[in-house]
Amino acid sequence: MSSEANLIVGIPLYQQCTLMDFAGATQVFGAPFGFQPIWISNEEKIVTSEGVTVIPNYNFKNCPPVDILFIPGGSAQSSLNSTLDGVPAAMQNKELLDFIFKTSKTTLWNGSVCTGAFILAAAGILKNSLATTYWSQIPTLKLLASSYNLKIPEGYPRFLFDDKNKIFTGGGISSSIDLSLEIVRKIKGKEVAEMTQLFIQYQPKPSTNSGDPAHAPENITKELTESGMEYTQVMVQAVEKLV
Repeated sequence: MSSEANLIVGIPLYQQCTLMDFAGATQVFGAPFGFQPIWISNEEKIVTSEGVTVIPNYNFKNCPPVDILFIPGGSAQSSLNSTLDGVPAAMQNKELLDFIFKTSKTTLWNGSVCTGAFILAAAGILKNSLATTYWSQIPTLKLLASSYNLKIPEGYPRFLFDDKNKIFTGGGISSSIDLSLEIVRKIKGKEVAEMTQLFIQYQPKPSTNSGDPAHAPENITKELTESGMEYTQVMVQAVEKLV
């Protein structure tokens, strides 16, 4: 763990990871209240699933000791016409998985947001714990429930914390903000979390109420589920390799 005043939040990046998964967390932990987010990768540049190019702060060898390990989710490219990228590729990236596993041994907390849960599982960390992920991939995560002894609650929680195992998981994409604020609250207390929330002026009041299948119109959920079937198929294939 870091001996510095700021707790280091290490965010490993990989090609086609999702921008808001780590940008939302970076915004929260980047507030001047006791945390320092860093982006880590052995690749010089990362292209996100939104086509945005970002540059990591550190590689696996020169990064400072990490206090909180935060794994983002990402895309899943079909292997029929191209090589794997995104989460399925990360699940097979030994260099990345070894870094995550080794780093997790000395952290305060380890966790993920969105489909980063599958990378956490591939690294051998997501076992015997509560877990969630992106809404459409919860059935895919349930494929790991038995062999990994996962407790996957009904519904679509924004975040879950397993205090015993010091593991957290978050729902999809925008959940990274709620999840990160809860990490701040658990570690630094309610007042620091409130200061952070005000600092980033996070008081969401969207004009629609369709953020998960429990709230979205049935036809919208059906349409998005069907349009994401290729993603789900690739994710299922990647998970089947784990079990």
